[in-house]
Amino acid sequence: MASVVEPVEMDDDALAAAAAWRVHLHEIAAVTTEEFEAWLLDPEHRDAWNLVSQSWDEIGAVAATPALIRARQMALEDARRAKARGARDGRAWWAVASAAAVIFVALSTWGVVHWMDRPIDYQTAMGERRVITLSDGSRVSLDSNSEVTVHYSKLARELHLISGQARFDVTHDVERPFSVVAGAQKVVATGTAFNINLDGPKVLVTLIEGHVVVFNEKRAAKTLTGRKGDRPHAIELAAGEQLVAVPNAPLQVHPAQIDQAVAWMSGKIVVDNERLSSVVERVNRYTQTPIQIGDQSVGNLRISGVFNTGDVDGFVDTVSHYLPIEAVTRDDGSILLRKKD
Repeated sequence: MASVVEPVEMDDDALAAAAAWRVHLHEIAAVTTEEFEAWLLDPEHRDAWNLVSQSWDEIGAVAATPALIRARQMALEDARRAKARGARDGRAWWAVASAAAVIFVALSTWGVVHWMDRPIDYQTAMGERRVITLSDGSRVSLDSNSEVTVHYSKLARELHLISGQARFDVTHDVERPFSVVAGAQKVVATGTAFNINLDGPKVLVTLIEGHVVVFNEKRAAKTLTGRKGDRPHAIELAAGEQLVAVPNAPLQVHPAQIDQAVAWMSGKIVVDNERLSSVVERVNRYTQTPIQIGDQSVGNLRISGVFNTGDVDGFVDTVSHYLPIEAVTRDDGSILLRKKD
């Protein structure tokens, strides 16, 4: 499983030097020089160069505005004038290019801030699992076919589980709440571990350790509009509890089966007297060969067992053996579960 570390803040001097090098290389129409390569050997310099280059490229993507076009032209014009003055008085190019670098850094810093302020999106493909290490040491373990966005600021750590399932191991930071939005629910924690599963329209929040508070985002939004009778609905979870949120139904909290909730991290699906339609949704998360339910009566059948993620044939053989259903392979490769004739 891959480990990803978020970008961190850069030293201003390193950014300024990287900006000056960018101006200088542009002016001499060179990709690199021996002096630049020597400067680039420092890891901090290389990080600053990568960040400034990326931010400048991003500015280029939105530089259709006259103000940005003119500012970029001014930076290069100042660089030319500074270079000419330096040639006359013998000063080093990086000293005389400081005025241009100031403008360049101002634009580049805008690009860096704009780039770093955007939520970072992480996704997994079918059958892939991934561990993401965030800049504060928190970890997000992302299940197959899942997606999460991460937005860190000085005051908050905000994530959004868009699809699938993830476990969150949160580094304690009382000054920066850690929150995850999933469906209509918002889970807020400081230092803890919890699992969230978007199971179709259902949201399952399982608290492994620590303490979290779960808010209903839609009710909170209604309260902000001043509509009467609507209050933010907050539920505190203790370790070993699971919250079940289903649209148009009261929230439920009951003792959790922790091993069952995080079995996916070991490549297992643990099922305990669940509706077949719900289990099929979980199985489909791990396969390119989707399983379909013939009708509601088939979907309402109950099943228990332990299945390997991605083993569609094994799952289909098991449910076909123990339930009064049969499996039919369609022309498109999908599998239909229907009542036996």
